[in-house]
Amino acid sequence: MSSQWSSVPIFPPLEFGEVHLWRINLVDATGPSEENSSLLNPLEQATASRRRAGRTRDHFTIGRTCLKILLGNTLRVDPSQITLSQGPHGKPEIPTLNGTRLQFNVAHAKDTILIALSRQTPVGVDVEYIDQATDIMEVAHANFTENETASLAAIADPEIRRRVFYLYWTRKEAIVKTDGRGLLLPLTSFDVSGEFMDLQPVRVSESTGEIHASKDYFVSDLDLGPEAVGALALESADCRLRKLIFPLASIPAFRLQKSNSKNPSGD
Repeated sequence: MSSQWSSVPIFPPLEFGEVHLWRINLVDATGPSEENSSLLNPLEQATASRRRAGRTRDHFTIGRTCLKILLGNTLRVDPSQITLSQGPHGKPEIPTLNGTRLQFNVAHAKDTILIALSRQTPVGVDVEYIDQATDIMEVAHANFTENETASLAAIADPEIRRRVFYLYWTRKEAIVKTDGRGLLLPLTSFDVSGEFMDLQPVRVSESTGEIHASKDYFVSDLDLGPEAVGALALESADCRLRKLIFPLASIPAFRLQKSNSKNPSGD
């Protein structure tokens, strides 16, 4: 699987057997102008208005607008007509449209939004910026397996240890989001230690009474630069992944501006 992100001037069709992973760079972006924000329905507009004015509100609006553009383009419907709902455990979803049930997932941290789309396999994606203030070993002891925690503790270089911690964390979050059960899937029920250069199988074990079962998810790390870490998880490895940069400049609704701020805060 290629680690390269491709810039595209238009939105390519999402074929069966493909997963599209879109990367949205928010560094120089502000939200859609009022006259061009009609893709958000009244509930979404109210959600945006409750967020802190400025970049936090802009980032929510941009993310939701881009998601609806991608969904509408794939399903061949007006993006403004797409209504998002929540599944039984809170995972966002949309109803079947034009005979198609589209799988998608969104992650946002600071200046990066990731949107994964598939016509077949459930998908989950996560992105985190490395935080020097986080007590990573305390978090690891509470959320990781003994093997994962021990492997972290064995890393002598503190910067490498911190980055590996975030690799483990995003892998776990991507799996949980793919699975769709949220907090009902304990992070300690599966191990994500090791190097994940391509879609790597991770076995998730679960027990209900006397019934014991397991399921494999396929996880890959994402190259997002030195300050951020990300992961993608799928239910099937039998797919072609395309990593695409969302063409914000080609959408008239968005305004782009030069920014001197390297790491503005996000949500």
